[in-house]
Amino acid sequence: MENKTSSRKGPLIQIIEVGLGIWVRSQCKSINKIDISLGGSNYKILSGRISSVSIIAEQVNYKDLILKEVNLISGPLALNIDLSNKNQKITFREKFNVEGNISLTSKGLKEIILSTQWEWIGQWLAINLLGVSSLQSIEIDGDILKLKGSDADKDVSTKSEFDIEAKLGTLCFNNKTKDEFSLLPMDQSIHINHAIIKDDKALISLSAVVSPYS
Repeated sequence: MENKTSSRKGPLIQIIEVGLGIWVRSQCKSINKIDISLGGSNYKILSGRISSVSIIAEQVNYKDLILKEVNLISGPLALNIDLSNKNQKITFREKFNVEGNISLTSKGLKEIILSTQWEWIGQWLAINLLGVSSLQSIEIDGDILKLKGSDADKDVSTKSEFDIEAKLGTLCFNNKTKDEFSLLPMDQSIHINHAIIKDDKALISLSAVVSPYS
């Protein structure tokens, strides 16, 4: 993991950026590359009040959600700064808002639905989009999401194609051949603002409330 800091920044601001990087890393299983920068006046930053934090990252594993690219910006943050603590120099005083964009690939989607934590998504896709009990494959092909599933008890297999959009704060899957759609159950702290499949990637814009210690 990398934290890009300018040599023109004061040492305390660099410490805060590093501390935020440590916290982000603690929330993720892995991050290939990350750039963190703070927004706001030096006086407010040094007092623990930050107007915004920008995070640009690549190849992120967040709780087995495999994200190719992440570009987020936070709302105002209130921090406690403890220079005597080597392991955790910053803590959060309260929850905060973030908004931005993420992208997923076919490979990432496959890894997500194979994980124990998110296997329910594969089951949901099979039942609600294909009408079968098991999802066999998921693929992003150009601007289309292709799903294939089966029902072993009935010796039935089926496949279909979908696009996605944001609707009612969540992901909406639209069947390309039928006048049908389904809404993915979504955590109430997350709101999907825009979603599209394009150039072999699912591109999603979202806003969320982050509770650092939940």
